[in-house]
Amino acid sequence: MKNGMDKRFNSMDRKFKYLSPFPRQFSLLPPIGAVGFLPAKKERVRRTFQSCNFSFILKGGGDYILRGKSYAVEAPCMLIQWPGEPMDYGPEEEWREVYFIYPPETFGILTASGLLPPENPVRSMRNLGTIMEKITSLLHELESESINADRIDLLCYELLLETWITYGENQLNHSRIPEIRSRLERNLGEEMDCAALAAEFGMSLSTLRRYWSRYHGQESFSAYRNACFLRKSCSLLVETDLQVKEIAAALEFSDPFYFSRKFRNLSGLSPQEYRKRHQLFPS
Repeated sequence: MKNGMDKRFNSMDRKFKYLSPFPRQFSLLPPIGAVGFLPAKKERVRRTFQSCNFSFILKGGGDYILRGKSYAVEAPCMLIQWPGEPMDYGPEEEWREVYFIYPPETFGILTASGLLPPENPVRSMRNLGTIMEKITSLLHELESESINADRIDLLCYELLLETWITYGENQLNHSRIPEIRSRLERNLGEEMDCAALAAEFGMSLSTLRRYWSRYHGQESFSAYRNACFLRKSCSLLVETDLQVKEIAAALEFSDPFYFSRKFRNLSGLSPQEYRKRHQLFPS
């Protein structure tokens, strides 16, 4: 598969397609402004962009200088450029690059989604096979006589998501995130020590938060625990005849009055009021 892709890319010429004028049927994803392919890029780029750009380096290497710090560029990897920041990057000799450009107005949504992290302008890519297949599909779409801009928007967004996946981290996510969730759902009556939680799983707190955010976005550990607390409390209040103090004990609250205060703060009702309002089979 890889050799076949290499032959195809070797035979392709430099390409550029301006896509902003093409209509979109849907508005679910940020629209791509342009896509380009450089089979043998030799020139260095020194400029400040007004757009948000992503460059997939498929072959070759060089460097990327940002804010006085030099980052090594070695294929396969992705480079990120964003508006208003002086950029200085280029190949040592030459490299093969596929790039796409988002217009300036997409900066807000791309930043909010976490796709423009300024602390990581060069991102390595380990799942190269999947990425190459999507790039092949993208270039095929660009060659079509009837451009489907929605399809191109989707392929570009999928490519960005693929760069977040690495074998080691992905394996860790799948094996540890359920354990972390389970740990957060225990001892709901105790305050959570996030640093101790990270240490329990052999991670730094920043690493734990990064892994957690991949599955839970901006939801914090405390927000997850509060949601779990409410879900379990409400279920026990509505589906059982347990006394409030017994429900508090079941959720590992040593003080039933603290349980009741927390329930009221989160739900707006006391446990007794909630039960009376929502009980499935009132007595």
